[in-house]
Amino acid sequence: MTRAEYTFALYAGALAEPGDRNPYSGRSLVLAKLWQRGYARNLRVRINSGPGMQTYFRGRVT
Repeated sequence: MTRAEYTFALYAGALAEPGDRNPYSGRSLVLAKLWQRGYARNLRVRINSGPGMQTYFRGRVT
């Protein structure tokens, strides 16, 4: 495997939609973990920048 494949797996996870299955599951443990890492980051960003969290942050500041 090449660095490009590792990078692609990480970015593919970051661009996945919530609920998407890991395309590397059962094929490559390393690529599956990289995809999962990108996916987890994607979900963190979505949660922390969503309207519910923005309301929560505004309430904490005031």
